[in-house]
Amino acid sequence: MIGLTPPPAVPYFRGIVMAHLEFTANGVLLIAIGTLVNEMQLTPLLWKIWFVSLQLGTWCNGASGVISAVTGATSQLSPTMNEKFPPPHGSNSSMAANSLLVCAIGILTGLMLTMVGLMRNYSNDAGNNNNSKNVNDTGVANSKKGK
Repeated sequence: MIGLTPPPAVPYFRGIVMAHLEFTANGVLLIAIGTLVNEMQLTPLLWKIWFVSLQLGTWCNGASGVISAVTGATSQLSPTMNEKFPPPHGSNSSMAANSLLVCAIGILTGLMLTMVGLMRNYSNDAGNNNNSKNVNDTGVANSKKGK
């Protein structure tokens, strides 16, 4: 839907472009992080925090672009965009700024919990010696870890 918005439909079309790019990039990030789920060890509470923080961060990033497009105002947290593509109504949108702040906190929290989950998994594997590998007759490494 965002990619189908014509330039005259919103006061600041660059916000639509930003939203499109951010939703796409963050979707790729979620897919990449999702491939690590089987390699992570988190408590049930940390899994919930991990999921919610990544979802909030991802959606709020693109939402900031949509807010900027619809209101015609951006945030001072986007200095390069403001310089290269000045918004018609200034760069003092608290909604766009708050959306970017939630994005930053959410994605950083999700990435931090991803690293914690990976470190917990690999430290447990090293301690239990379940992840040791041996080489079979063909020279291919075999993992002793069963999943």
